[in-house]
Amino acid sequence: MKAIKFWLALALLATSLPLGAASQSVPDLALHDLNGKPASLEKHVGKGKWTLVMFWAVHCPICERNKPEINAFAEKHRGKDAEVVGVVIDGLEKKAEIEQKLKEHPLKFPNYVAELGLMAMNFEIAANEPFRGTPTYWLFNPKGELVAVNPGPIRAEALENFIATH
Repeated sequence: MKAIKFWLALALLATSLPLGAASQSVPDLALHDLNGKPASLEKHVGKGKWTLVMFWAVHCPICERNKPEINAFAEKHRGKDAEVVGVVIDGLEKKAEIEQKLKEHPLKFPNYVAELGLMAMNFEIAANEPFRGTPTYWLFNPKGELVAVNPGPIRAEALENFIATH
């Protein structure tokens, strides 16, 4: 059963966005840090490393189950070949809930806040597909091109295999 889940996750990651359809620029998602200061993925993407962006929500049980896997991936690759950035889609009006969730289940990578409506519109422009829910993952290659979109949970092993073959 584990092998089936692994290959399914890898297939979803590898086929969600054809490599030929890679986005050439980092999308503007109108992000903010938890203090309300404007932020951007440009700070992280296209800096010679793979960048995984995890879209998550406070009340997403699947996100909670996938976070330890993504934390482990982030720690394993920190300072090497990849980094992870979180985007919580609940908006700054839920700042207290977001901070509480991060206190209960710390993430070992930077996290920014997006307003769902604007983020979803820009997501669709960048990914050529609608935002379906959380968790969802974007993977940017070291040049900063969006090369894969994965709605739903993902395994670190599938990410590592995708990176190794691309």
